[in-house]
Amino acid sequence: MATVLDKLQETLRLQEEQYLRFREELRTIGSALGTIVGVLTNIQKTLRDTVALQGAPDTSQDDEMPTTSAGASGQDALA
Repeated sequence: MATVLDKLQETLRLQEEQYLRFREELRTIGSALGTIVGVLTNIQKTLRDTVALQGAPDTSQDDEMPTTSAGASGQDALA
């Protein structure tokens, strides 16, 4: 009986390690996505400024970042 319990505890420990690694990987991905969104936002602002300097009207519909189907931004969706 003790060996069955030992095997179950070892399996649980391994699954916990996998979960913690997976969670850390998701945080890394979320951080990278946040950085990408920031860079794209800066590019968008630069392009708008460039268009404005050329005298063309700003025809953008909204300034908000797109959201997930749940309504959260990319970084919030991973938290």
